[in-house]
Amino acid sequence: MTSQGLRASPEGIRAAKTALTDKTLTQQKLAAALGITRQPVSKFFAGEPVSRSCFVQICQQLGLSWQKVVGLSEDIAWGDKLQPNGVDIDLLVREMRQKRQDKIQDQCSTLQMLDVAQAIQLVEIYTPVSVLEEIKSQQWREISDLMKDCCFESSFQGFGQGQHQRALPGLEAISRYSKLMLLGKPGSGKTTFLQYLAIECNSGKLLPNQVPIFIKLKEFAEDTQNESKLNLLKYIIKDCCCAGIEEESILAILTGGKAFILFDGLDEVPLNNVDQVIREIRQLIQTFYKNQVVITCRVAAQKYRFPGFSEVEIADFQKQQVEFFVKKWFVAVAHLSSSEGEAACNLFIQQLDLPDNQQIRELATTPIFLHLLCLVFRVKRKFPYKPANLYEQALNILLARWDEIRGIKRDEFYTNLTLGNKKKLLSHLAFNTFLQGHYFFEQEKIQELISEYLSRQSNIIQVQQNSTALLKGIETQDGLLVEQARGIDSFSHLAFQEYLTAKYIVDTFQDDLWQLLITNLGDHRWHKILLLTVSMLEKPDEMLRLMKIKIDEFVAAEKKIQSYLIWLHQKTREISQVHKTANVRAFYIVCNYNFAHSPNYVMEWDFLVNLSFNPELTLDQLLFTNLTCASELELAFEHNINDGYTFNHVHALNINFDEAIDIVENAEFREDLRKLKNKLPSTESSIEKLRHWWQYHGKIWNLQLRDILIKYRNIGHDWQFNQQENKLLQQYFQANKLLIDCLKYAVDSRVKRKIEDELFLAINKINQE
Repeated sequence: MTSQGLRASPEGIRAAKTALTDKTLTQQKLAAALGITRQPVSKFFAGEPVSRSCFVQICQQLGLSWQKVVGLSEDIAWGDKLQPNGVDIDLLVREMRQKRQDKIQDQCSTLQMLDVAQAIQLVEIYTPVSVLEEIKSQQWREISDLMKDCCFESSFQGFGQGQHQRALPGLEAISRYSKLMLLGKPGSGKTTFLQYLAIECNSGKLLPNQVPIFIKLKEFAEDTQNESKLNLLKYIIKDCCCAGIEEESILAILTGGKAFILFDGLDEVPLNNVDQVIREIRQLIQTFYKNQVVITCRVAAQKYRFPGFSEVEIADFQKQQVEFFVKKWFVAVAHLSSSEGEAACNLFIQQLDLPDNQQIRELATTPIFLHLLCLVFRVKRKFPYKPANLYEQALNILLARWDEIRGIKRDEFYTNLTLGNKKKLLSHLAFNTFLQGHYFFEQEKIQELISEYLSRQSNIIQVQQNSTALLKGIETQDGLLVEQARGIDSFSHLAFQEYLTAKYIVDTFQDDLWQLLITNLGDHRWHKILLLTVSMLEKPDEMLRLMKIKIDEFVAAEKKIQSYLIWLHQKTREISQVHKTANVRAFYIVCNYNFAHSPNYVMEWDFLVNLSFNPELTLDQLLFTNLTCASELELAFEHNINDGYTFNHVHALNINFDEAIDIVENAEFREDLRKLKNKLPSTESSIEKLRHWWQYHGKIWNLQLRDILIKYRNIGHDWQFNQQENKLLQQYFQANKLLIDCLKYAVDSRVKRKIEDELFLAINKINQE
């Protein structure tokens, strides 16, 4: 069933515009609140046809009756009257909706959220979802294709969820497909969305001329297990009869296609009942084929395909949805006011966006984990000191707690495996795939790793059978492995693969694994593993000491870099009013132009906090910025980069020069800077004049700037590092940054202090300490 579009009448458009103003919304903000694109909102206000679901959704958000906006009587909606057997079907719909309204509200209007004592009103927390019309696990793709789509540095890119297909608003999918199988990962929001559909239909905001029927398939299987035969139709009739509705009326509604049937949790049905439940659903929807039906199921558990059904998969939350959910969470769950909730949300997102929180940010794309993050953040207004604790909690949710709180008992794929042994198996899989550099892996390979683990645990004869069952269990029950394409799996989140890899190293505690970590210290891919491992060690000081030795070895034989580090030591000793010279050494490395173009260039790490309040460092940072800006201009004119870029740098150079001149205390230095600035062409000059000046005077001017900075501030030296030296220096810098992050977990204060004092020191200086 593809619904026809609705068009707002002139009077309806006027009413909608008034409501938009009263609610202090813009069309863009309205679209964002609904989780849809701007296009249908623009069409709505232009009086153009909009899909029925979007039209009703917009009217609901504005607090308007969609029928009045269309210009219809509220008694006319969504179809002609059907009169099977001479029955006034619309009258039956109204009666049945009225009698069942309280039941549907009781079934679907609240959520029982993890570790929250009180039930939460669904409308207070619901975030509009989107769906993918192509199921990832059904696509024939290669590992190389998946790697191209995977962006490991993206802010809100789900692991393994490429951008090759557009997400469709969930309500649009309901409007587009009359028979829908809604698939999703554990905790992705399938049940919440289904409950939302039920209460929207119940209130008349969605499909107002249909009767919502909401059935938890697990409860259906349990409630009828003592009967000789499962009978879904009988179950529905019995449920409706409790509201005083006669069986003939129920059959008339079903026959007339006036039911909106919502089946929740096909994957939650016990294995011995699945075939019967599927048969009952198939018979019901084929007998009463006119009704609209939605079935939810975990994506890995869906094997049987119902005839005539379209399948969609719930998409991961994008940044806008994360922000929307978090703001509502702090109001609905944390009981903050609207303004306080917005402030808490802004702080949450600000910290989530920090580079060091990339893996936590990736977890936030799944609603169940986003809820966990909100719970953790609520207490101290920051994320955990040890992220490993957060990942352990998330792991426990998937492996046990999420099913326990809902009373769901899964099938025994994990025969004879305790929760602890499950984690050991998963750690074995994570470590071996990560060690090989595999983020995506063929199912045959993962079965081999499972067999390898099982061969140490049980009878070798049972290994092959058990490895197949275990892989199925990890995919369908726990959702920790996800089929990203036909026969190709990955961990559901990169954070889990990295955490479990670190857990394997800590639990195994072998010297060769420690050496493996130290050997890979220069590989940025291993940095998260090192940080997690150090945070999990009871006594990490020896590991920290070994890391420091290895980092110094990176550049020990590089004479030019050692000369640079000697200068760094001399320069930092000239700076007054600084307690920790290692911080100042880090500051000057960051300011060095060699790192200005690095993708890892950051100033926002804790080690450098408050250094900018030192006037000497403030001045040098301005001067380094001038030097970088001048170099950028030289490149811009040389390669004819666009005019806007050029003018921005010209203005920035002049502003920074003025700020530097204002704070220079040495009169001679101040005068030389002023003379040098006066040689610059006016910021009002044409691009041709600027290009001409830089072509004939720019290089000389740059050299004069360097000479002045060296003379008065001992900065701006041209070290003439080659490409290999620059790469090695950046590797050295990033490894030291990792070590600094790891030092917060040090136990022995003397070890910590010694390492900090020797950070970024030349080898001969370290030997003198």
